[in-house]
Amino acid sequence: MRTAGRAALLALLLVQGGCAPEPVLRNEQLLVFGGLAELQLVDPPAAAADAAMAEIGPTLAAMHRDWHAWEPSPLTAINDALALGTSAPAPDSIQALIRRSRELAPLTDYLFDPAAGGLIALWGFHTSEFPVATPAPDPETVEDWVRAAPRISDVRIDAGMVYSRNRAVKLDFGGMAEGVAVEAVRDALRRHGIDRALLTMGGDIYAMGDAGGRAWQVGIRDPYGGVLAGVQLGPDEALFSSGNYNKFRAAPDGGRWPHILDPRTGHPVRGSAAVAVIHPDPVLADVASTALFVAGPARFAEIALRLGVSCALMLTEENELLITAAMEARVDLQRQPVRLGRAIGEPGPCSGSGNALLPGT
Repeated sequence: MRTAGRAALLALLLVQGGCAPEPVLRNEQLLVFGGLAELQLVDPPAAAADAAMAEIGPTLAAMHRDWHAWEPSPLTAINDALALGTSAPAPDSIQALIRRSRELAPLTDYLFDPAAGGLIALWGFHTSEFPVATPAPDPETVEDWVRAAPRISDVRIDAGMVYSRNRAVKLDFGGMAEGVAVEAVRDALRRHGIDRALLTMGGDIYAMGDAGGRAWQVGIRDPYGGVLAGVQLGPDEALFSSGNYNKFRAAPDGGRWPHILDPRTGHPVRGSAAVAVIHPDPVLADVASTALFVAGPARFAEIALRLGVSCALMLTEENELLITAAMEARVDLQRQPVRLGRAIGEPGPCSGSGNALLPGT
């Protein structure tokens, strides 16, 4: 289902010195959004873990069923109605996605916009088969879409019915679905008294508590191969990323056209190779990784500040690195890309408001 790409992050339990006994881990795997969700629960009471998993499995299955952007689903039924200029009933979960999108998209200057599902379909990215080998859309069709300028702000909800004043709106929540799913899994675990776990979904990660007296150690995938950096995640921190290496189509110049699209141009994003974000809110981290990828180097700092993200990095297609000072303090780079200037802003917590990116702060 995902259409706003994510980097695969390699999650490993940190092995470091000390006399603390090894924790008992319970590992669970679930199929969601066409990929595996993995949970590592630390010393969980068996009954609580069983009850949590009995809740989490159906919850994720319902999300996959209701939010699918191209297989028949409540979302595709809504999109069919929007294209006809009529309204359609929406499940509560889709109404919640619309409301959250309407709050977050303006903060990104609509670089993240779930109304762009039609553009994603034009480029052939409504598929589970990658790399995409179908012909690219003709320029006139793309230009027509850009002129129509569909936005999530065009979408309204009235008494459970969704409608849009712009028939070009086609909803696709791939740019935030995993963040919302991670949030739901976290909340379910907490309801059952489980407060130490590592959640990995499509490569994006959320840490709860610690790994039995140790930090959770994860890796940010390098778009050029291997691991770009190691990161120790503290309690209640999400690490989300976007990249050009899993879901893409071949560009005529031999490069990659990623499945992350720029609604300003109607074309796949060029320039960015990977983005990683750390933030306590998994939904915001998910949205931010997409928006920053689209923003590119020119607007990286601006969009991070607008979103209140203080811990972020970007690797460009030219192997250049932009990184915030707060993120630099958190990562252990495994190699040294070419620096695009000094680290942005001042060191500070990843849970900050992003004000550390302002000059003089």
